[in-house]
Amino acid sequence: MAFGKWPLRPALAPLLAVGSLVMLTWASYAWVKQRQLDELHRTLDSRAELYAASIGGALNKYEFLPLAVAQSDAVAQLLEQPSADKVTQINAYLVDMNRRAGAFAVYVLDDKGTTLASSNWQDRSSYVGVNYGFRPYFKNAIAGGIGRFYGIGFSTFEAGYFISQPVLRDGRIIGIVAAKVNLDWIEQSWRTPGAGEQIWVKDANGVIILATTQAFKFKTLAPLSPAAKNDISEQRQFLQENLPILPHKVLRQFADGASVMTLERQQSGDTPALSGSADYLAVNRSLGPLQWQITVLAELDQVNEAARNAAMAAALGWALLLLAQMYARQRRRRIADKLNAQQTLARAYEQLEIKVEQRTADLVHANGRLQAEVAERERAEQTLRYAQAELVQSGKLAAIGQMAAGVTHELNQPLAALQTFSDNAKVFLARGRIDDALDNLSTISDLVKRLGYVTSQLKGFARRSDDARKPVSVRQAFAQTMLQIRTRKHSQRLTLHESWLEDDIIVLCNAIGLEQVFTNLITNAMDAVPESEPVHIWFQVRREGELAVLHITDNGPGIPLASLDKIFDPFYTTKEHGLGLGLSISAGILRAAGSALAVRNRSAQEGGGAQFTITLSCDPGERDEGHI
Repeated sequence: MAFGKWPLRPALAPLLAVGSLVMLTWASYAWVKQRQLDELHRTLDSRAELYAASIGGALNKYEFLPLAVAQSDAVAQLLEQPSADKVTQINAYLVDMNRRAGAFAVYVLDDKGTTLASSNWQDRSSYVGVNYGFRPYFKNAIAGGIGRFYGIGFSTFEAGYFISQPVLRDGRIIGIVAAKVNLDWIEQSWRTPGAGEQIWVKDANGVIILATTQAFKFKTLAPLSPAAKNDISEQRQFLQENLPILPHKVLRQFADGASVMTLERQQSGDTPALSGSADYLAVNRSLGPLQWQITVLAELDQVNEAARNAAMAAALGWALLLLAQMYARQRRRRIADKLNAQQTLARAYEQLEIKVEQRTADLVHANGRLQAEVAERERAEQTLRYAQAELVQSGKLAAIGQMAAGVTHELNQPLAALQTFSDNAKVFLARGRIDDALDNLSTISDLVKRLGYVTSQLKGFARRSDDARKPVSVRQAFAQTMLQIRTRKHSQRLTLHESWLEDDIIVLCNAIGLEQVFTNLITNAMDAVPESEPVHIWFQVRREGELAVLHITDNGPGIPLASLDKIFDPFYTTKEHGLGLGLSISAGILRAAGSALAVRNRSAQEGGGAQFTITLSCDPGERDEGHI
């Protein structure tokens, strides 16, 4: 439709043009945003279904554990006639069952709710003797059903999922068996780097119990009813948590329960900080008999951006169309004027042809530029695909390089010691000192075992080591370490100050791994002291209950304050030519043994220097022998 045919006053035409432009822009924005929202809705539907299925499968695999224990005749005998011998027997049985199943704990309660035996009977937070009759999982199971409950542990103060089954004998319930499962690993699986989704799980009362963002946990989206508050209080489900309302605003509600809401962006250490709030599409799915609900949320930044781009494209197209209409109207006016004057017709026609040719050339030129731009975009896409493939390959090569660097770092010292002891053995053999040569060969054999242990650590990427917690003598491991240290260049600078207990301490660790930890700490201390100064190292051993605490202190300058938090990170080093793997590997060896490695700088009043503290578990067998 041409504006020239509209029966409107000239002043109304611009207003109508602007109004139509605004309407078209808004319609394009709304239509594209709705299409993008529908597509994101379908995607989140499938994601929520997948997450719900994975959580359900993870919980279902633990359903068998309390049921299997409840079938045990020994458990029934304990419930019918409790005794110290039966408690000891069932404790050992529960420890074995829990080790096989991989749960947090499994325990047996009498018909009053008091725990008679538990897999964590040796822990400080043992369930034995604690009454859990107030918990819903006990009430449901003692009534003959299956108990399912999520809450914060009354003894451990750690949240978990509880499952319980009644123990039946001769048609009557004599007690229950319960299992606790830690669900933190599910949250960890959601927190993948670069993930653009937020996920949380609400219980039947609407309390968020699992979430990708820690700040969301134990909050609600609406005020709790008095009945819900009373149930939570009686069950002591969340202990001292006050369950505040998560600040949010629902902007739109869908028929299937999904919604668009506004949330504050949460700050994270591994992503750039974004301030302010953001709009999210939230899709819900129910989780079976638990009456839980999983919610998957995705930011709408890309949806809004696509809608804005569409609106701008529509506005630009409409503006071009208006310009074309104006141009056509102007051209018709010129032709009408030329028809009135025959003399000026030819001249006007020529001018018109020139203009048409110019505009045609512009269009051809613009078309050529458009084709060139399309070709350039195709080349850019091919370049991007090639770069992505190269990036994947570079990642693989980097991983191989890191593994090779770690093995090289740990092999250098044993290889240097092998060279020294093998040269000495040749000298002893040449001089006829057979016994000394045999001692050197025995030491060489021990070093070869250590090399084998270092290279075997590569298997840790695929499976868990079986010898990470074996009984090992601290005194013997330290003696083997010093035998290798004394072969180092400038080892005569080293002066040891040892403080041992009267009895040797046997700890749970890998023997060669413990030697490797000692070697890394002592050689690092020697490297920290300037070559022109003597090296003093204090080695102190003390016992604290079931733990052995080892202090290794040097007289060096200490560790820079900026490096204290990163000193155990792989490839982080303060040495000019260091690889930054020694302390990282040492910490990994102790973690595999269930132990810990810490560091601090001593004050000037204490003498200065760095002090590393190793905390190891003592061998229970040694403790039993000591009591005898």
